[in-house]
Amino acid sequence: MANSSTNGTPTLEPVPQDILSELADHISEADLRLSIDTDLRLDGTFGSSWLLATDQHLIAFSPNDPPDIVKTPLDQINRVEIQDFPGASALKIRTSTEGTTVARFSKSLHTKFDSIPDQLADLIREARPSDDNGKIVKGHLAKRGTQKRCDSCGTVIPHWMGVCPACLDTRKLLTRLLSYGLPHWKLATLSLILLLTATFISLTPPLLMRSLIDDVLIPTTNSQLTSESTWLSSITGLLSLPQNNSTYLSILVVILLLINLSQNGLRALRTYILSIIGQKVTFDLRNEVYQHLHRHSLSFYNERETGRIMASITHDVGRLQDFISDGLQEIIRNIFTLLIICIILFTLNAKLTLLVLLPTPLLVITTLQFGERLHKIYRRLWRRYSGISALLADTIPGVRVVKAFAQEHREVEKFKVRSYDLLEGEIRVAGVRSIFSPIMGFITSLGTLIVWWLGGHAVLDNTLTLGDFVAFTSYMWRFYGPVESLCRLNHRFQRAGTSAERVFEVLDIQPDIVDRSAAVTMPPIEGEVRFENVTFSYEPGKPVIQNLTCTIEPGEMIGLAGHSGAGKSTLINLICRFYDVQEGAVLIDGHDIRDVTLKSLRNQIGVVLQDPFLFNSPIADNIAYGKPDASLEEIIGAAKAANAHDFILKLPDSYDTPVGERGVRLSGGERQRISIARAILRNPRILILDEATSSMDTETESQIQEALHRLIQGRTTFAIAHRLSTLKHANRLLILENGELAEIGTHDELIAQDGIYARLCRMQTELSKLRVW
Repeated sequence: MANSSTNGTPTLEPVPQDILSELADHISEADLRLSIDTDLRLDGTFGSSWLLATDQHLIAFSPNDPPDIVKTPLDQINRVEIQDFPGASALKIRTSTEGTTVARFSKSLHTKFDSIPDQLADLIREARPSDDNGKIVKGHLAKRGTQKRCDSCGTVIPHWMGVCPACLDTRKLLTRLLSYGLPHWKLATLSLILLLTATFISLTPPLLMRSLIDDVLIPTTNSQLTSESTWLSSITGLLSLPQNNSTYLSILVVILLLINLSQNGLRALRTYILSIIGQKVTFDLRNEVYQHLHRHSLSFYNERETGRIMASITHDVGRLQDFISDGLQEIIRNIFTLLIICIILFTLNAKLTLLVLLPTPLLVITTLQFGERLHKIYRRLWRRYSGISALLADTIPGVRVVKAFAQEHREVEKFKVRSYDLLEGEIRVAGVRSIFSPIMGFITSLGTLIVWWLGGHAVLDNTLTLGDFVAFTSYMWRFYGPVESLCRLNHRFQRAGTSAERVFEVLDIQPDIVDRSAAVTMPPIEGEVRFENVTFSYEPGKPVIQNLTCTIEPGEMIGLAGHSGAGKSTLINLICRFYDVQEGAVLIDGHDIRDVTLKSLRNQIGVVLQDPFLFNSPIADNIAYGKPDASLEEIIGAAKAANAHDFILKLPDSYDTPVGERGVRLSGGERQRISIARAILRNPRILILDEATSSMDTETESQIQEALHRLIQGRTTFAIAHRLSTLKHANRLLILENGELAEIGTHDELIAQDGIYARLCRMQTELSKLRVW
C-alpha cells in the first residue's frame, strides 16, 4: 500500500522483485525510506521507472537497455524541485556542482508527486552531519494556478482532459452509448424479435436428436416399432404417411433442414438490421462529437494535439460502431441462449444442471479480474495509438521542412520508437488473452467431466435414457459455448469501454466560450470598440494584457505595434471573443461582447490571419468561405480588390482550381491575397489585419495597401504589422509593451515623443539600409 505523504507519512510503494534484483548492488528492500513509481522513463518515453531513497542515497532507476541508474548521496543535495513542462513534469535535484533529473512523470501523477520534495528534504536533513545547517531549497517551478478538482472524489482533473478520470465508469459509459439507440427503437425491436425467434429455433436440434435416438434408432436396433404415442406418430397420422421408423427418420431430417434454413435466414436479416442501427448510432455520435469540437474555444486546441483529437472522431468512434453492430448482438444472443438452455436443462435433469452451473462463478470471477487488467492496458494502448496519430498529423503537413533539413531518417526513427511502444502494448494484450482463454477452457472442462461421469452412470443404471443424456450433453456444450463467448467478448467490451471513455470525455468537456443564457443578437455594428480595464492571461499569474483602457471610434484604422509577445495578437483574439477577459470588459457599440451571441458578433468581423489558412477546395470556395451564397461576380470583385484576380486567371482552372491541403499549391503571397479576398467578400463592420501584408513583395504590397485603403473606408480596422511603414497612415497607433498600453497617438505624434515607437522605427530604418547595401 502506497502511503500518501499529505500527513507526513513517507511514500513507500511496493517495488517489484526484478527491480530490486537489478539494484542489488546499490540497495536492499529493508533499507528503503522512500519508493515511488512513475509512468515516464528518464529519457521521457512512456514506461515505468522508480525513484528510491535510503538513509544515505537517492536512486533513480529507469529499466532501459542497459538500465539507467542515477545514484546521488543525500547529504550533497542542496535543492529539490518539481518543474512543469507541456504534457509532463520532472523532479530535479541540484548539488553544489551539477543538476540532475531523477524522475519524470505525466500530469496525472502530479498529486502523488506534490509532496515528494518535502519528503526528500526531511531525508536530506537526516543524512547531513548534525552540525550542518545548510539550507535546502525545495519548490515547484512554473507551478500552475488553482487546479480544478472533481466535485465527487477530489481528484485533480488534468487540464488536457476536463473530466475526472477516476470517476469514469466503463459500464455507465456503455449504457450511455446504448442510449443513442433509442431513436432507432423500431428497428431495435424488430431485431430483438428476430433474435429471440432465431435463438429459439436454433435450440431445437438436440431435442430432435433425443427423439431420433429414443424413438427411432434404439427401437429399430431392438427390432421394435416406435410407440404410437410419440409426436412422430401423430405427424405421420396427420399426413397419412406410413407408420414406420424410416418415415419417422425422414420427418426428423426434413424438420432439421427447415430449422437450418430458417435459422440462417433470420440470422442474416438480423445482422443486417443491427448493422444499420450501429451505423446510424455512430453516424449520430460522430456528428455530435464533431459539432461539439467546433463549440470549443481556442484554449481547448492549444492544450491538445491535433492527431489525438482526430483519433477520437475516427479511431474511437469506429471501434464503438464495431461494438454496437457486432459485439452487442453477440452479447444479447448469448444471454438469451443461456436463459433458454437453463430452462431446458432443468427440465431434462435438475441434478445434472446444478453440476453444469458449478464452474460459472469461477468463470465470472476470472473474467472480472482479467477485465480490469485489460482495461488498464487498453488505456495505455489508446495513448500510444493517439501518439502515433499526433506524430503523423505533425509531420505530414511539415514534410517540406523535414526534407529541407534532410531529417527523413530522424522522423522515421521517431515513428519506429512509437510503433515499437505500441507493439509492446499489443503483445502485452496478446499475452493476457493467451492466458485467459486456456484458463476458461480448463474451468469449463471440469463441469463437463463431472456431467459425463454422473450422467454416464445414470444411463448405465437405466435411470436416464440415452437420448436424454445425448440431448443434455448437447445443451451443456451449447451452454458453455455462450459462456466462453461472453468471456472472450470481455476484451472487446474493454476496448469499446476505453473508446467510449475517450469519446464522451470530449463531449463532457464544457466549452470555455459560450453564449450566456440571456445573450442577445448583436445589432448592426457601427464600429466603436472600448476596452475597460482589460486584463487577460493564458496561464494564471502571467498576464499578457494588463489594465488596458482605451476607446476606438467608429471608422478608425488602428495600428497595433510593439515587440514580439507584447500582446498584439491577444488583443485581436479578445475582440473576436476567442477568449474571455479575466478582468474588465470589451465593449462594441456599448455592448459587452459577452452579452451578445457569438454568431451575431463574429458574423460582423473579418479576419486576415498572419498565417493564412486555406481549405483543400477550389479557390472560389475559399474566397466565399465566410459567405457561401456569394455570386461569382461578388467573388471576382473581392479577388480584384485583393489584387488576386490576375494570378487566379493564370491557373489551370481559374477560380475552380483546387489549392491543395492548406493551400500548398499556391505561394505564400498568393495564399495571403486569397485570405484578404475572403475577408473583403464578407464586408465586415470590423476588419482585423494580422500581418496581412507580411507575405507580399514590395510591388504587391503597394497594390494591396492601395486596395486596403479603399477597403477600410467606413469600417473600424485593427492592423498588426512588424513593418511599421505599413501603419503610418493609421488614424492612431497603439503601442503595447509587456501587455500594457505604453503609447497611443498618430505616427507623427509618436515620432515626436521619441519613445518606444520612435525607437522601433529607427531600428527598422537602420536595418533597411543594411539590407539595401
